Amino acid sequence: MSGDEPIVLGNEFAEVRVRKVETRNGARLLIESPRSGQWVSLCPLELEALTWQSDDVFSAMIGNPYGPLVTDADD
Repeated sequence: MSGDEPIVLGNEFAEVRVRKVETRNGARLLIESPRSGQWVSLCPLELEALTWQSDDVFSAMIGNPYGPLVTDADD
């Protein structure tokens, strides 16, 4: 995957564009949502951390879009 050729993944619920970008701190994965205009740039450690999560974590993220998984009340 080169830095100028995004991969587009989508279904009836969402669509994202994914591409590798080079930064001064190394390669990152840029994930963009054309519908919402939101994006995130993840380093290799952040990407690996996704593999450590359970299905419950992803369900919580989907169930509360744009909201935090942990709030100040959880401290």
